[in-house]
Amino acid sequence: MIKTIIVCFCLLFTTHAFGKSKEYYQQTLIHILTQCNSECQEKVFKQEVHSAFVGLLEAILNEIRFKLSMKEKEVIIEEL
Repeated sequence: MIKTIIVCFCLLFTTHAFGKSKEYYQQTLIHILTQCNSECQEKVFKQEVHSAFVGLLEAILNEIRFKLSMKEKEVIIEEL
């Protein structure tokens, strides 16, 4: 039961954070609750967490790249 609650929370969180479709998570959740055993649930959970983590890291790196490029432009403008 705790695993199911954690999976639901993660699925709902990543829906908003990374823009996966609501239908994708509905189908995943239905699959987990109706057709998966505990091994399958663990595999799906790990896959979703991994995907969310990689997406979060990509977003952080993109933000850092943007800030660095803005700093670089500021330095170039100050030198002129």
